[in-house]
Amino acid sequence: MRPDGTPIEALIWRTFTPAIVVLAIALAALVYTRLYETILDGFSRQLVTTSALAGALIDPADHEWLTEAATVRAPADLVEALPAYRRNVEPLRRIRNELGLTYLYTQVLGGTKDVIYVLDATEGEEHSALGAEDELTAETRAGLARVARDDAIYISPIEFQEQWGLLKTAAAPIRNRSGKVVATAGADVNISVIEVATQNALFASALIGAASLAACGIVTLVIVRWVARPIEGLKADALRIAAGDRAPPDQRGGPREVARVRRELSDVATRLIAAMRTSWSDMQTTDHARNRAALESALPPATPVVVTVDGGTRVIWEPADDELASRLEARAMASLAARLAADPALARRWRVLAAPSRGRLRMEAEP
Repeated sequence: MRPDGTPIEALIWRTFTPAIVVLAIALAALVYTRLYETILDGFSRQLVTTSALAGALIDPADHEWLTEAATVRAPADLVEALPAYRRNVEPLRRIRNELGLTYLYTQVLGGTKDVIYVLDATEGEEHSALGAEDELTAETRAGLARVARDDAIYISPIEFQEQWGLLKTAAAPIRNRSGKVVATAGADVNISVIEVATQNALFASALIGAASLAACGIVTLVIVRWVARPIEGLKADALRIAAGDRAPPDQRGGPREVARVRRELSDVATRLIAAMRTSWSDMQTTDHARNRAALESALPPATPVVVTVDGGTRVIWEPADDELASRLEARAMASLAARLAADPALARRWRVLAAPSRGRLRMEAEP
């Protein structure tokens, strides 16, 4: 004898299983997309910051002289051994090694191709010698032109460079002693570095998808037990009555149980969402506090800095407090003081360059 219809437990499983699978895949895909976007945004921020820092660290006079040497095709090995080259490239090498960047360099538009390399922090076979030329993609060429024209930082998408492979690039302006943009500082990261971070994101997405699949399976099992069985009992009572048994159905409270389970399930979902939001917010707060504490521990306390001496008068920067922003400004002021001390022409412009936001400048006569 054929069974009369489909059991409700089987019907619930048939209905919910595809939805569970689709939900798990959709959730994993959403998480992966968000993580991938976050990874790319993190690399973009790192490249922009690094290229800007590199451009600020380079001595304008040295770079102008090195550019002239590269343009006239002076012997690269001899020029790269000179102090003017080494004192500018060594900081770039340290930054590249510490941040794990693929390439960090400076370049100028021109030559027989698109650009001429001046400084290159890369060592070994991939090192671009002073005066070496390279061809760029049309988008990168246009981006470098905008850097010189608009005095802005350029960040590229992931592009294929014929000689270097798939790269993501940022370029920041380098100015000469008069403040004019004459070159760019480039920072590149290879796609392989991004792929490693992306694979980690994919693994995390798979774990989240599996966890959501397991959680949805458990919820479905609960629904089957607390919904299907009362309904099956009600069906048995209905068949019994239809067969002639006029006794009233047992008061099993099926509809009430179903309603209660639905309310409880809704409450569980609400609590899960709230817990996830709270956990995510706590994680972000913890990470922010940890990063801030690490940066504060790495920086010395903010102390007054003698920015320059102007006609027998010392210009002293005093911090407003000892917060992180003041420590960063103290470090910037110390760097500015060193630059001013090394360049008398630049020191005469200290009023323009020393513009504190977390402290104040005061003047006092030299002792």
